[in-house]
Amino acid sequence: MSILPWFIRHGSGRIITKPEGTNLVRYTLLLHYPEPTPGDLDPEALAEGMRAFQVYAQALEDAGALVSAEVLQQSNLTTTVTLATGELVIHDGPFADTKEQLGGTFVIDVPDLDAATEWAARAPSAAWGHVEIRPTATRYVDGTWQGSQSVK
Repeated sequence: MSILPWFIRHGSGRIITKPEGTNLVRYTLLLHYPEPTPGDLDPEALAEGMRAFQVYAQALEDAGALVSAEVLQQSNLTTTVTLATGELVIHDGPFADTKEQLGGTFVIDVPDLDAATEWAARAPSAAWGHVEIRPTATRYVDGTWQGSQSVK
């Protein structure tokens, strides 16, 4: 699997994310893609993917849009907790048994959904999975909830 040429071809344009006087909106890009098994990616393909994500993260950072980024461990290391029935139920593994799993997140501050969509399209994993774009409603900063749906 080769992802770097696609990223360079489709992700080479610079996205301007902080025009003067623009209020920014925080979005989380949720990266969903099929989890590779140990035999699916050879070390060279894995290194290529890591390089592509480094280029992507650096582009976000250079544009002043990157708030945070995380790559998650394999879904078989997930523990799911619920109290929906009134009793604590702990399940080893993800909540949903699907072909695609949440593999990572990028939190970005950009002017609008169009800019978030442009960044999502540049995510290397968009070539083999899906990128869900979700706006932030509230966030906890310095001891208080802030955002459009703040908690009092």
